Amino acid sequence: MEDVFRVAFEKAASGIAISAPSGDHLHTNRAFCEFVGYSADELQSRRMLDLTHPDDWQRASTTRDRLVRAEIPQASGERRFIHKSGLTLWALVTTTLVRDQEGDPAYFVSQVLDITDRRHAEDALRSAETRFRALIGAMRDVIVVLDRTGRYVDVAPSATELLHRLPTDLLGKTLHDVFSTAQADRFLGWVHEALEKNVPVEESYDLEIRGEQQWFDATMLPQGRDRVVWISRDATQRRRAEIALRESEEQLRQAQKMEAVGQLAGGVAHDFNNMLMAIMSNAELASLEIPASSGLSSYIDEIKNASRRARSLTQQLLAFSRKQMLQPLIVDLNDVVRESQLIIHRLMGPNIAMDVVLDPALGRVRADPGQLSQVLINLAVNGRDAMANGGQLSIATENREIGEGDARLKPGLRPGRYAAITVRDTGTGMRPDVAARVFEPFFTTKPLGQGTGLGLSTAYGVIKQSGGYIDVTTALAVGTTFTVLLPSIVAPQGAVSPPTGILGTTKPSSTILLVDDDPGVRDAAKRMLIRSGFMVVEATNGAEAIAYWDRCADTIDVVLTDVVMPSMDGTDMVRALRKRRPGIRVIFMSGYTHGGLEIPEADKQSTRFLAKPFSAEQLVGALVELLQSST
Repeated sequence: MEDVFRVAFEKAASGIAISAPSGDHLHTNRAFCEFVGYSADELQSRRMLDLTHPDDWQRASTTRDRLVRAEIPQASGERRFIHKSGLTLWALVTTTLVRDQEGDPAYFVSQVLDITDRRHAEDALRSAETRFRALIGAMRDVIVVLDRTGRYVDVAPSATELLHRLPTDLLGKTLHDVFSTAQADRFLGWVHEALEKNVPVEESYDLEIRGEQQWFDATMLPQGRDRVVWISRDATQRRRAEIALRESEEQLRQAQKMEAVGQLAGGVAHDFNNMLMAIMSNAELASLEIPASSGLSSYIDEIKNASRRARSLTQQLLAFSRKQMLQPLIVDLNDVVRESQLIIHRLMGPNIAMDVVLDPALGRVRADPGQLSQVLINLAVNGRDAMANGGQLSIATENREIGEGDARLKPGLRPGRYAAITVRDTGTGMRPDVAARVFEPFFTTKPLGQGTGLGLSTAYGVIKQSGGYIDVTTALAVGTTFTVLLPSIVAPQGAVSPPTGILGTTKPSSTILLVDDDPGVRDAAKRMLIRSGFMVVEATNGAEAIAYWDRCADTIDVVLTDVVMPSMDGTDMVRALRKRRPGIRVIFMSGYTHGGLEIPEADKQSTRFLAKPFSAEQLVGALVELLQSST
C-alpha cells in the first residue's frame, strides 16, 4: 500500500514534504527537492523551519502549534523559503497534521507550491492573481486508491477540500456506498477498464457537492492487478465557461436568425406594398366609374376588402421588422379594440372564451392606431399562451383618473386623466421575479423556438413612445392582467380628420411633382391625383426631379416622392431642393422607412409622410391639409 501511495506522492506536480512533530523531514517528493535545491538525503538533516525565512519563523511555528492543539484542521498561507543557493523563494504552503490512532500528532503533510514569479510580478498583480488562484485550485488534486471492488483503500487529505469529505468518511466504503447506483456503476467501469487494459484511463464527470454542480477531470492509473490510483482535478470553472460560451453562441445565432427574418419580412412587405398600391388605387378609381347598381360593383368591393386585409398583413410584417414609421393620430381606443377583435378571436382557439366590454364615454388619445392594434394583439397572444388548457380572455376599456398618490407608486406614471385598456387572462400567472422582467427585450419563459421575447417589450416601447404607461399584475394559478394607460386629450376645434369623399372635389389649382422609380406606383398615384383635379409632373428618379425643378420651380406646389430609390433616395433629393427653396411642401411615401427619415424641426410643418399602400382619400387629404396648413 505504501508503494502505491508513493507513486502518486512522487507524481504530484507540487512539492510535498512530510515532517515529524519535531520538524525533522521524514519524506519529500521530487518537486519539493527541486524547489529548495536540496536532495532528499540532504533534507534528512534539516528541519522544515531551517528552510524557512527567518521573518516567517514565528508565523510558521504558531501555525504548527495551532494544528497540534487541533484549533484548526488545516493551515494554508504564503511563506518564504531559503534556497540552497541563498535566494529567497515564495511558496503557498498548505499543511495538514496527521494523527496516529491514539490521536497524537504523527506527522505533518505540507503541500508547497512555488509562487516566486507571481510575487515578483507586482506590475501584473490583478491578472496574475486570478491566474494564480485558478492554478492553485487546479493543482490541488483529489488522490484516492480503489481496489477492484470499488472500495476506498486510501484517501489523500486533499479530498477534504474539494469533496468536503474527511478521508475517514471514505476509507473502507465502496463507490456504491458514496454515490448513486448509476454513478457508482459508471466509476467502477472505469476502474475495471484501467485494470483489465493495464493503461491509464482518462474521463470526466460531474458531482453535486453542497448543492452545487462541480466537474472533474480524472485519471485512473492501474497499480498492479487489483488497485488503481484515482487522481481527480477540479474542472468546474472551465466547464462553466464552456457552457456559457455555448449559450452565448446560441443566443447569437438566434439573434442573427431573427435579424435575417426581419430583413426578409421588411423587404417582402415593401415590394408587396408597391403592388398593393396599384391594386388598391385602380380598384378605387374603378369603383368611381361603375354605378353602384352594377353587378361589377360587388366584385370591386371584394378586391378593395382583400387589399385592405393584405395591407394589414404587410403592416404586421413591417412592425416585426421595425421598419414602420410611427404615425400618431387622434384615436378612439374603442375603435382599435373593435378592429382588432376579429383577429384576436381567431388567434384564441376553441378552448378560450373571450368577452369585450367597451366604455362608450371613453376619452380619445393621440397614438398610432396600427401600433396600438399590434400592442393589443401581442397582449392577447400572451394571455392565450398562458391558458394552454383553456380559460377566459377579457378586454375592457374605461376612463381612469390617476392621482398624485397613485402616480408615486408607479415610476414613470404622471397624474392626470387616462383612457385605459385592460387585457385579463385566467392562465397560469407569473412568479414575482418573472413579472419584474416581463418587459425586458429577449426575456421569455417559453421554450426555444416558441417565443422571441420581443412581443411585450415592443408593446412597452410603443406605449412609452406614445406618452403612456403599461403595467402588469399577476398571481400564480389565478391569471394576469395587463393595463395600458394613454393620456386622454381634447381634440382641438377644427382638428383635421381623415378626409372622406374628397375625390373630384378639389380645384385644378395645384401642381404636384411626382417622383417614384416604380412605374406601377407612379401610375397609380398619378391617376388618383388627376382624378382629384391636380396637375401632375412625373420624374422617375431624384436626378430627373432636380433637373425639372431647376427648369420649372415656380410651377410646382408640392413634391410627392418615394423615400427609397436607386442612385439618389428621396431624402437626399428633398435636401437638394430645399437648398434651392427652403420651406417647399413635401410628402414622403414609402412601404417602410429605415429609420433614416430625419426631418429637421424647421421643415416639419411643410412635410408629411404616407405609408404605402394608401388610398386616394388619404393621399388627397394629406395634400389638402398640407396646402392649407403650411406656408
